Amino acid sequence: MVDLPELQRGRRVAALREAMTDASIDSFLTSDSISLRWLSGFTGSSGVLLVTDEHMHLLTDGRYGEQAPRETVGTGIDVCIGDRKRHKEVIEDKLSSARSLALESDRITWGEVEALKESVEIELVSAKGLLSDLRRVKEPGEVVRLQAAATIADEALATVCSDLAGEPTENEFARALDRTMLELGAEALSFETICASGPNAALPHARPSDRTIRSGDLVILDFGAVIDGYHSDMTRTFAIGDIDQDLWDMLNAVTDAQNRGCDTIRPGVKASDVDDACRSHLAMSNLSEYFVHGTGHGVGLEIHEGPWLNSQSDDILEESQVVTVEPGVYRPGIGGVRIEDTVLVTSSGYRRLTTAPKDPII
Repeated sequence: MVDLPELQRGRRVAALREAMTDASIDSFLTSDSISLRWLSGFTGSSGVLLVTDEHMHLLTDGRYGEQAPRETVGTGIDVCIGDRKRHKEVIEDKLSSARSLALESDRITWGEVEALKESVEIELVSAKGLLSDLRRVKEPGEVVRLQAAATIADEALATVCSDLAGEPTENEFARALDRTMLELGAEALSFETICASGPNAALPHARPSDRTIRSGDLVILDFGAVIDGYHSDMTRTFAIGDIDQDLWDMLNAVTDAQNRGCDTIRPGVKASDVDDACRSHLAMSNLSEYFVHGTGHGVGLEIHEGPWLNSQSDDILEESQVVTVEPGVYRPGIGGVRIEDTVLVTSSGYRRLTTAPKDPII
């Protein structure tokens, strides 16, 4: 297992305060587990982070009396262990001079908002994307974790891919791939592994079934590993035995489209241009109508996060962002192809973090 460098959470706190100043926000509150983990390091299942001009407080309960102080060391965050009454008292006290309280409106429930209205008398305002926008550009320690997760996925696929020739069911192969990622050191799976063969591969988010993988099939494998909370995401499509020329043409077109999308990536490029590079290449083979989803998304503590690589995206790629490039073609009753890599945006272009071979023949 690779040594993981310490994450720079002190810098994240400084970045949050700067963002708050720019947005004229004097107090901010989040209960979102991803936001809490990124900013404070806290991994418990229940907590609230309150940030004001002068103070930061993590409010949680007695289950995390030892864990919370340990995980937040070095961040300057004060930990308050108590019940709801105690938390309400802290919030009321620390917001006594605040003008308003900003919330991550896309990461808080209606019930939580209603409860806050009963606890505080100041105006509640939206701070949608305040932390998720800061998370888009990855620091070096995050890239190390993302690379480690990608490497485990690469190694797991190399270990089990030859088993496809033995005619396992989709469920059997998916379980073998999952088990291998965990044995190689993944703390969890990025998502439910997709193993879709034959006509099932025409479903972009097919779930593994008891269908037997057999000669003549295309098989889509979409999977990933998690290291210290950070995800990888990779898709490969394999040809089992002899396949029809029509399927070969689909496979080659998608593979070329994915390479063209990756070759478009560099700082300053519109995310929509990456999508267009993939989509326009598939159009040359009259396959663009079967490409029914966006080209990619950011990856980090969440498997899907900004920036978004699709035709409607306004995002501009920046150095040290990590994104997927995953064009696909899905033809009902025939099958499908998807090729995907997790990719780091570098100063001059890109680097694939997932590097498993794309040789499709089993």
